[in-house]
Amino acid sequence: MSEIVVAGTNYNISPLDIREKLSFDNSKLDRYLLKLKSLDGLDEVMILSTCNRVEVLYVSKYDIVDKILEYLSHHSGIELGKLKEYLYIKKDIDAVRHVFRVAASLDSMIIGEPQILGQIKESYKWSVEFYTSGVTINRIMRRAFHAAKVVKTKTDISKGAISVAYAGFLKVNELMKIKGKKILSIGNSEMNRLSCEHFSDHGAIIKAIANRTVENVLDLAEKYNARIFGLDNLKDAFDGIDIVVTSTASKESIIKPNFIPKGRDVVIVDLAVPQDTDQSVEKLYNVKVIHIDDLKNIVDQSLEYRKKQAELAERIINEEIEAYKEYVKSLDYDDVIKEIRLMAERIRKLEIYKFKKIYKSRVDDELLEGIDKLTKSLLSKILHEPTVNIKGFLNHPEGDLYVELLRRLFDISKSKKDVRCFFSENN
Repeated sequence: MSEIVVAGTNYNISPLDIREKLSFDNSKLDRYLLKLKSLDGLDEVMILSTCNRVEVLYVSKYDIVDKILEYLSHHSGIELGKLKEYLYIKKDIDAVRHVFRVAASLDSMIIGEPQILGQIKESYKWSVEFYTSGVTINRIMRRAFHAAKVVKTKTDISKGAISVAYAGFLKVNELMKIKGKKILSIGNSEMNRLSCEHFSDHGAIIKAIANRTVENVLDLAEKYNARIFGLDNLKDAFDGIDIVVTSTASKESIIKPNFIPKGRDVVIVDLAVPQDTDQSVEKLYNVKVIHIDDLKNIVDQSLEYRKKQAELAERIINEEIEAYKEYVKSLDYDDVIKEIRLMAERIRKLEIYKFKKIYKSRVDDELLEGIDKLTKSLLSKILHEPTVNIKGFLNHPEGDLYVELLRRLFDISKSKKDVRCFFSENN
């Protein structure tokens, strides 16, 4: 029996500096996934790394938690004993429930924020593309995305929800008047784009856009009639800037003390993990740096209303967990193979019975026994390839769909719902 495990940390139990060290470069997830997949005993793995959490979801027939923790310790450079203080380990149905809650934004710093679902989908695609997911993770993510959709449809948990980008805007708004201030956005994340919208909507001027690959932000620069810069000439982008919003995937700090114009007050909203701002920048008298963890105390006016919606969402998650259990049980490939073979055997026996009834007086028992053995052998050979393929299907992200279609072809399905393509629904 395989064990499902989530090993990770989030904003609730670890400070920013720990999450920075643990974080994975999302543009290079393949190398981390393949390294983890090579661990002895690990069958499937997926990594989720965001500004607020770092998690490894894996499946194994053995207890390999120690190997995973050793990997995370080596990856982060944090001594194992210290690292364990900041990690949670969730197993089996508790792990599945955790994934569902994260996907539905019930475990987010700001409950109801929509960005996390897109981040999970992107992480899952990496595991699919590099063949590190399999039947179990595929099923968990299929149902997690469905659960998130049900929560969004049946509750108002996202109504008025403050995104991290908007929380950053509110924090700056506490420090200064926004109207007329000049903004530099560094990066091409969704948080960058949302931040530009929030500041622009409140009268700020998006003066400059910077990114490692400038082609990726041409549309943003055109939208706001902003100057565009690469990271190699980032210092020039700071000229005349009042507010900087940065959210890149860089593993090294990219904002240096000499970038800051002398005699000009600058606020930097650093939403990156690891942070984009060199620590020495914070020592400058004219600079205020706002980090992701500084946004925890932003007051959400709709908090009490969303808490009630969150209670409803939790009940939905409980229902979806039960549905997940039934879903996994209903798609047991051993049962599918058994049912198909039993159906085929019933047909074979019926035809043998008819044959005996018609030809018994014309053939002897030895020939009848030979025909019986022959039909059994033919049936076994005919069903061998489909049986092998069924097992192979299950490691494909659409595997459950294939197996369900097979059940319907043989009229042994218990479900009457439409069969839908997973990725077409979740792109």
